[in-house]
Amino acid sequence: MKHSTKKILYIEDNIADIRLFEEAISHQNLDIDLNFVTDGQEMLDYFEESKRGHYKNLPNLIISDLNLPKISGQQVIKVIKSDEVFKKIPVIVFTTSNLMRDIEKCYSYGANAYMHKPLDIDKVFEVIELIDRYWLRTCLLIHNPMEEVTSAAAK
Repeated sequence: MKHSTKKILYIEDNIADIRLFEEAISHQNLDIDLNFVTDGQEMLDYFEESKRGHYKNLPNLIISDLNLPKISGQQVIKVIKSDEVFKKIPVIVFTTSNLMRDIEKCYSYGANAYMHKPLDIDKVFEVIELIDRYWLRTCLLIHNPMEEVTSAAAK
């Protein structure tokens, strides 16, 4: 099976966490194209631009922090999962919060996974490698969610 570069959109306001994610990808030589936005409003802008561009170049996976400026991670999930095309993209919440009310709310809004962000750098690297192995190399993802919507409309 041909392995192609997968796109991840990382929604994270902490630049150090973004750099750590980039370092893990590089250090482990993962075949990931990482894009990031630093707050919920940037994410909304990113998706509005995608809509104007007829949903081209969408990520295969979205990873979002929970505590974001401007628009919360929970609201981000709600917006993504309410769109006919975006809702097909898996969303992983990657956060330091392990509060049951946060976990329940994220799943109720449509999150596909909720992962606790470890404090230890080596553990963060392990989690990123697990995300790659499971979500990007094991799961079958829709490469371009818009293709499925277009083909369904044509039937």
